[in-house]
Amino acid sequence: MGTSKKEDISIEEGFEKLNELLRKMESNEVGLEDSFELYKEGVALVQTLNGKLDDVEGKLTEVEENQ
Repeated sequence: MGTSKKEDISIEEGFEKLNELLRKMESNEVGLEDSFELYKEGVALVQTLNGKLDDVEGKLTEVEENQ
């Protein structure tokens, strides 16, 4: 998975994807290696979403300061 794909995802889509990853990890159908890969994907997605949320927070702060 490329980084640009993760950066293009919306915040809502990102949270949906995280929930999907969690469901897969919690199921007994996923092996240890697959769980580790899902975990790494989830960590990368959380980092991307944190950046997006920081951007939104910055924009909200800017709007509040301009009022």
